[in-house]
Amino acid sequence: MFLRIILLLSISLVNCDQTVRGIAPERASLYDPNRPFTCLDGSLTIPFNQVNDDYCDCRDGSDEPGTAACMNGQFACENLGYIVQYIPSSRVNDGICDCCDGSDEYSGKIQCENKCIALAAKMREEEEKLRLLREQGFAKRQELIKLGEEFKKTLEAKIVELEDKKSKIETEKNDLESKKNEAESKANDAKTAADKILEEKAREEERAELIKKANDLFNLLDLNKDSFLTPSELITRQELDILFDNDGKFTIEESIQLLDNNESINLDVFISGYYEKLSPHINLEEKVDEQQQVENEAGAEETASEETEIDADQETDQESVPETEVHEPVKAESKYDAETQKLIDESNEARSLFENSERDLRNAEREIEDIKKKLELDLGQNNEFASMIDKCFEFEDREYVYKLCPFDRTIQKSKNNHGETSIGNWKSWGDGENKYSQMKFDNGLGCWNGPQRSTNVIVICGIETQLTSVTEPNRCEYEMRFETPAVCEPNQSSVHEEL
Repeated sequence: MFLRIILLLSISLVNCDQTVRGIAPERASLYDPNRPFTCLDGSLTIPFNQVNDDYCDCRDGSDEPGTAACMNGQFACENLGYIVQYIPSSRVNDGICDCCDGSDEYSGKIQCENKCIALAAKMREEEEKLRLLREQGFAKRQELIKLGEEFKKTLEAKIVELEDKKSKIETEKNDLESKKNEAESKANDAKTAADKILEEKAREEERAELIKKANDLFNLLDLNKDSFLTPSELITRQELDILFDNDGKFTIEESIQLLDNNESINLDVFISGYYEKLSPHINLEEKVDEQQQVENEAGAEETASEETEIDADQETDQESVPETEVHEPVKAESKYDAETQKLIDESNEARSLFENSERDLRNAEREIEDIKKKLELDLGQNNEFASMIDKCFEFEDREYVYKLCPFDRTIQKSKNNHGETSIGNWKSWGDGENKYSQMKFDNGLGCWNGPQRSTNVIVICGIETQLTSVTEPNRCEYEMRFETPAVCEPNQSSVHEEL
């Protein structure tokens, strides 16, 4: 019964095709020889015998599908064994074979070879390749989905682990902060007390140094060494005339005036009242130079003796080279006493431990934030794109190396100067229901006098995940083709199974 119906339909279609040439099977019901024909645009109804009469009656050309009468008509190639193909009706019987079965050249002016069977075989071959590609790709997609689920569970477990670690670090940090504050308080109190003592000691040393210098100056000026300084002794210091009229002559009157009319002054009075006045104008190097000369002569003799001994030692030991001694760095001597320095060291150690704890807390918080951002990403219907996180895929042409880093950025790297150029940062998936077939990257480096670079990634089914091509269809707008099993769908029934 079924075969009988198929046979009747085939006969019906053949008869229809013989009556109305150039119509597609799905339009056969619109061309009924037993009824007047209405133009497909509804503009006119004509007797059926005016269909394919080589005269254009309908404005849309639908009454002449099988002739060249209408410039806007459409001829449906029968293409038995292949697929129906539409060509402009103006090409019918033009001497050129447009349909693979030659049905457009029915006038007999030219004999057309039937190429439909070969084309159908090639189409089946391509469809088989596509079927295998989808089959293998979909199988790999299932693996990616499994990896995505494991990846998500791993990240979720990692967050729980990090949150627990963060809680412990916070508790430890609070404890270390208390210890740090206590240690710093003790150290600051001890330093304050020690600094006062050191300041007093420094003042005493400064006073002692001043007394020593004053004593040296007094001895220099006390010519008769009777422990008293008189105007007659000062008068020998002509440089003191600068304190008066600076005429180059320091007189006895000026010397008496300088000592405030005192006949003489002792060391204590000199220190308290006259040292700071006189010291800037008297050169102490005279006495120092004499002493230094004596010391230099003695030192020269000692040095010569030491050099002689060194030369002798070198001659004895020239065949044996002593091993280089490794000295540990000398720790700078502290100005504080041992007890105070200990408190300072303890304070520094407590502060260091607290700062390390703060850093560990920041790192844990940053890691948690990074993982949460990854979990918030749209990684596909079933997380099939999860395995691409933190990965990049490269494609090379003559001049550049291109990088696609899903969910991050796209890069163009010159082969000449190795400089990297950002050609986009992750924006979103595409639009519509099939959004996972497109990745959008924008806000790349701006072009010279142009827009910011952007990249559109076309995602297609492939057995391997790889970047297969990069083009620049418009200035500063790049297009990448990216193959991955993540978008491979299961095979559907072929639309050409009837072939």
